[in-house]
Amino acid sequence: MAIVRYTGRDPFKEISKLFDRKPARLFDFEMPEMRFPALDVQDKGDSLVVKAEIAGVKPEDMEVELNGDQLLVRGEKKEEKEEKDEEKKYYYKERSFGSFSRTVNLGVEVDPEDIDAQYSDGILTVTLKKQASKKAKKIDIKAG
Repeated sequence: MAIVRYTGRDPFKEISKLFDRKPARLFDFEMPEMRFPALDVQDKGDSLVVKAEIAGVKPEDMEVELNGDQLLVRGEKKEEKEEKDEEKKYYYKERSFGSFSRTVNLGVEVDPEDIDAQYSDGILTVTLKKQASKKAKKIDIKAG
């Protein structure tokens, strides 16, 4: 049996470091982070309009909540169940189901009493009026 000099290295730490490393990239580009629902936030001067793509979800399965300057959209996309579901054979099954939640920072304070939410054709549109004191004011510059 050979005698090996102790080097002070811990073999378990070496193995642990291997697991901490990121795997090699398979592609030359990074995949964007997927967020659901996809949102657009538009500033219309006196109001903000938030549009969210939430196709396939019933309005009663969604909630919209305002907390300060953060808007929360959450809900659940339920899978249709049929009695003979076990007999079905799929070639592809790519649709996703389950709960979702998305919080967006609005960046301005809005009037919590003046919010309108509409749902049509898979698009949730939330219109939030800005608070009067928080609206941007243009200041004219006078030549001196």
